[in-house]
Amino acid sequence: MPIEANWNHNYTGDCIPNFSTNMESPRHRWYEFKEGFGNTLVHRAISETRAINRKKTLTVLDPFSGSGTTPLTALQNECNAIGLEVNPFMSFVGKTKCQAKNSSKETLIKELSYILDKTPFEISSPLENQSSFSPNGIRDKWLFNRSVLRGFEALKRYINECQNKDIFMLALFSATMKCCNAQKDGKCLRYKKNWDTFAFSSIELRSIFKQESLNIINDIEQSPLLVGNRDFFDGDSRKSLLKIDSRNVDLVVFSPPYLNSFDYSDIYRPELFLGGYVTNNEQLRLIRKETLRSHVQYKWNTIDQANSDWAKNISEQVQGKKELLWNKDIPQMIDAYFYDMEQIFKESYRVAAPNAQLWFVVATSAYAGVEIPVDLILADIAVKQGWALKTVNALRKLRTSSQCANADGQKIRLRESLVICQK
Repeated sequence: MPIEANWNHNYTGDCIPNFSTNMESPRHRWYEFKEGFGNTLVHRAISETRAINRKKTLTVLDPFSGSGTTPLTALQNECNAIGLEVNPFMSFVGKTKCQAKNSSKETLIKELSYILDKTPFEISSPLENQSSFSPNGIRDKWLFNRSVLRGFEALKRYINECQNKDIFMLALFSATMKCCNAQKDGKCLRYKKNWDTFAFSSIELRSIFKQESLNIINDIEQSPLLVGNRDFFDGDSRKSLLKIDSRNVDLVVFSPPYLNSFDYSDIYRPELFLGGYVTNNEQLRLIRKETLRSHVQYKWNTIDQANSDWAKNISEQVQGKKELLWNKDIPQMIDAYFYDMEQIFKESYRVAAPNAQLWFVVATSAYAGVEIPVDLILADIAVKQGWALKTVNALRKLRTSSQCANADGQKIRLRESLVICQK
């Protein structure tokens, strides 16, 4: 029986991936992650898995944990959490949001006062005059005013003298990006309208940092996360999955990078440099090398194909229209993407316990007028790796670009879907 997308279901209300709903929830709101999904999706997955397994304490895995929505929601539901993330900054965000309360509110307030009372308020930053980070007399746009970078450097120095430095560093990252002249918009950073009139400085940075820190301190008091094991693995999820014991996971919930050629490591380039996770573009390139092959911003040495005639056929169709593509490597990207996801499903099945659930959200795509039913192809690949498909639930239709037009010039309607499988 062919795999088809089902529009008639009751998952739309709480499973549509929308991170903005997280910004109203304790701990989830500590850092905005535009590409993330809402915690309500994970709540639903945990609830249904508990009903099937008749087991309260689940072990929940996310191979692409991003800013930590899945592991954090698991812990808030008194489950065990495992998170895998290749981007070191996002891994820091997820780990910090999932920290258990280990200091009193009074201690945290005292540390915050210590940080804010220290002088000087500005210290020279290594990012001054580097690339587009600050004004350098060459570029007509820059991400941060020099005062903001220096204010960041000063606060970072004082934070590193504190016991609870991670939560304050996260507050500082959040405050600094709110003082950035650009904002995340889809697959890139776009300069804010009238960005040059805002005149952000260390004064605004310190004010926002104080408020962000107080929000975090209050959330820790409200949601202390004292129950549940938490394991985090940095690096390539295809490799990190090999470190997890077999038959150990009750629920796998994730949203992989979409097949849309977005380079997620580039979107978080400012934070990676600010935090010292990378100091040059070559180090950033090495992170890009370890990511799932969903983009063409890195030239991989090998291109593999999944054991899926469906995926191979789609790639061949796109290859046949290569003159219409904006990048000649897109067919190889498609092959590599499905191969990489095949490895994710294979290892997820190995670590899954009997009756474990697999939930993932992904969008369809299109190149050169060829529609790629990513949700259906991934469901088929998961089945080939042992998973039993329960349903493919189409959640919503997506806006499309010119790449999604068919031969008649009409745009192909893309969709975002929730795929549910069981072991």
